[in-house]
Amino acid sequence: MLAAIEVSTRISSVALLDLITGEELAEVTLPGDWESSATLIPAMEALFQEKGITAQDLAAVAVSTGPGSFTGIRVGLATAEGLCMPSNLLAFGVSTLDGLAENLRAGEMQGEALCLVDAQRGECFVGHYEIGKDDFKEIETPQIAGFEKLASLLKGRAWVVGPGALKYEKEIREGLGTQGMFAFTALHQPRAMSIARLAYRQWQAGLRPALDQLKPLYLRPPAVDEKQ
Repeated sequence: MLAAIEVSTRISSVALLDLITGEELAEVTLPGDWESSATLIPAMEALFQEKGITAQDLAAVAVSTGPGSFTGIRVGLATAEGLCMPSNLLAFGVSTLDGLAENLRAGEMQGEALCLVDAQRGECFVGHYEIGKDDFKEIETPQIAGFEKLASLLKGRAWVVGPGALKYEKEIREGLGTQGMFAFTALHQPRAMSIARLAYRQWQAGLRPALDQLKPLYLRPPAVDEKQ
């Protein structure tokens, strides 16, 4: 059994996936106005109870590693660590941007794509992908860019998805014009089940990551670490 955590943006979620069959068992989205640090474990325990399992039935945990909210990423990693340590479970770290790309793939939106998470200051964390039927690949490594620079990244028409796309929708639509195709509203929020599916594909490929391999993907240092 694999438990997945997505807590890198304002709306958090948890999910369960059967590692043997690949069946997507359950997913719960937490209200956006709740503190994830206080509700993440109770939400996970509620999923366990619903499916008649306990933490001892887990073989692996998957967690979004960012980029996104520094606090959310820390909470997610700490929760994953707490679940993994007692039984030395496998620990899959999955980029939040990859999770958004998986949203598109699962929604059958193929082609070039920009996955955007709000980075504040009029900027986004940007993932640039080619979405295929069964998988996706990075066109460029993740970066930080202002919405006015997005058009220069594109080769042609591209899907635009993510909470950063929603926050700067007006400016992005103006900047990209007909090059930008906004995804369905339901696909813009990072999802724990997308993180679970990506971890499952890594599992199928033979990857068995240990907890000490779990690292955050910040792209930008936390504000307290930046020089004024």
